[in-house]
Amino acid sequence: MRAIICIAVVLALAGCGYRPLGSGEVSALQSSVRTISIGTLKNKTLRPTVLSALRDALIRRLKAEGRIRVVEEGADALLEGAIEGFAEEPLAFSSSDQAKRLRTSISFSFTVKHRLEDKVLLRDGVTGVAYYFTGSGVTSTRAAEDEATLRAVADLADQVVSRVLDGV
Repeated sequence: MRAIICIAVVLALAGCGYRPLGSGEVSALQSSVRTISIGTLKNKTLRPTVLSALRDALIRRLKAEGRIRVVEEGADALLEGAIEGFAEEPLAFSSSDQAKRLRTSISFSFTVKHRLEDKVLLRDGVTGVAYYFTGSGVTSTRAAEDEATLRAVADLADQVVSRVLDGV
């Protein structure tokens, strides 16, 4: 009886379409796409440092993935986009109604184009999120906010790369 159950489970898993993320071909892109470059990124927010942090995070994350090569020129695909919004939302308050815990969110819309065919391969939008606690003073609160912004940018880069490479 145990053998029949094991065989049934194996057969069910074999037909479910399961595949580990980060393996196999670049599924969200055409098979001819082996290189990518980061094109124009726009910043529609009042946070100027977010743009360079996002560009760096995207390049770092794509290189770490290893399934597609990041190049400056002559790439098969071009990733472009815009930071659409930056928000901080208070989640918890002190007894004197001061925000103590906040959520930072950064929204980003992007497209991936096949450079030679001038064809859009992917158009999507994602939101990176991070949480932080305010400090006892302005300096410590600002440091916590800056760290949360970098974590939200890293979350954003992870989501973009997942959508581009895995289609999820």
